[in-house]
Amino acid sequence: MDKLFLQLNVCTELIDKFTNIESLNRFCATFHKFASKLKNFLPKTDVDGYSKIHIETIYLCFTQIITCITQLERTINIEESGGSPLLATRTHFRDRIEWCLRRLQASIYQLNEEAIASTPVKLEDLSFVELLDLALDKLESYSDIVEEEQDDPFDAREQLQLMDQVNHIVRHALAFANVALESDKKALTAICETVLDECVTFEKNFENYNRNERKLEALSLQRALYSVETYLNEALLRLIFNSLGETSYISELKNALQQGESSADVKKLICDFDINVDRIQQIGVFAIAFTPDVKTKTIIRSCLASLESLDACIVPAFQFQATTSALYHADILENHFKEELLMFRNVVHEIIDSRALISNYLDILDESIDNAATLYPKGHLLKVSQMGNVLFEHFQLKVNYQELTEDVEGKRLHQDFIAILRECQAVLEISIQVDLKRIIKRLKILYSVLAKLRDVCDRLVYQRSVCKNEKSMTTSTQLRNASQSFGNRKRENTIVNRSSTSLNQESDLLSFHLTEILRIT
Repeated sequence: MDKLFLQLNVCTELIDKFTNIESLNRFCATFHKFASKLKNFLPKTDVDGYSKIHIETIYLCFTQIITCITQLERTINIEESGGSPLLATRTHFRDRIEWCLRRLQASIYQLNEEAIASTPVKLEDLSFVELLDLALDKLESYSDIVEEEQDDPFDAREQLQLMDQVNHIVRHALAFANVALESDKKALTAICETVLDECVTFEKNFENYNRNERKLEALSLQRALYSVETYLNEALLRLIFNSLGETSYISELKNALQQGESSADVKKLICDFDINVDRIQQIGVFAIAFTPDVKTKTIIRSCLASLESLDACIVPAFQFQATTSALYHADILENHFKEELLMFRNVVHEIIDSRALISNYLDILDESIDNAATLYPKGHLLKVSQMGNVLFEHFQLKVNYQELTEDVEGKRLHQDFIAILRECQAVLEISIQVDLKRIIKRLKILYSVLAKLRDVCDRLVYQRSVCKNEKSMTTSTQLRNASQSFGNRKRENTIVNRSSTSLNQESDLLSFHLTEILRIT
């Protein structure tokens, strides 16, 4: 253990004295030795509690350090190609590496403290999904009628624990509601109020109710919790259509600040940027909660950490572009932001259920078509058609498109979708006046093609489930089926049983990090 801390201290000294590519290589070599020894130190079996949290922190720090090393290497190459010294850029990425090294030291120390490592995780450290599973598991104890002579399976202490869990679930939901679309914000807030009302009723009458009455109240609270999950899943997908479809806002903000546009326009762009970053953070939080794969979790956490770091400094960098160094600094931060956002978007698309994403867009299309003549201007219809780019990007990923290649009709419908989507966007972007009926006709064709594509996806999922001889789902699982979920269809019906990923996968992740360090050096 002492040798690990000594090597970590050496890494800290090396990055603090970093000046050129040779010193960066020395840091990489030393960090690689440290990481190789750390791999042997980590637990070889599954862990939970705070040990799991510290191990996840270690993998996040590794990913971030590799990301920052790559950016420092690019910075050095720009400097050597004739550019001025980029001191601000070096400082930004070096500070992030130093922060990660400090966090590594703290997490390793905590892992070595047996008492701390075995401490149960507090509710505030659990995700929305983990809290929901805990609460629903408690409420499941009322699914069967209990005989009078049997012990009550739900005592007052467990009832208080349930109340705490429900309160934390509501906190997660309201945190999401703060950045959700306005209509979803109001609806989700109302659902949360219903949950709290049910919770208060359950708590208030707990001692006075008999077992059957408690069971009925528990079922009411259970339904309310399912409503929160269902609506939050749908609101998440709508937020993805509104937040991940366009990435041009970062370049627009940079150009506006560089060209000195009016303060009102700049303020709006900065406000839009802040809102998008907040929304991406919330999408990431729930994406982490919904995926059981440790590698995917780590990539998302790293993307969020990068975007959070950039959020604090990218606008000031864009505001001051008066020198060559400042211009290079702004370009590097902009490109870094785009790279992290693209990586984040791709990973999120791997998690999302294709059928759920199509269904969500069909709902948006259906509402727009029904109200096109009375409520929505042409600009709104253009925005709705551009949301279709999210679906286009979803199926651009090999892991998502590969499913459609298994079916001739699926491949044809995918091509039809691309063609009609482009046609809808073209007719809405054209400057000349186009008859609204022609626009609506094309949107209806887009709806029809996507509805058929969703049917193909349903059929393919069903065929896979038959081939795998999957067991029939329980009533609880049917209430939380993957087709209505933000969760990955590749997990099928494991959305209820989200067991932790084995440390064999985590060990593979560390091996990947070691390979990346060697590749860089």
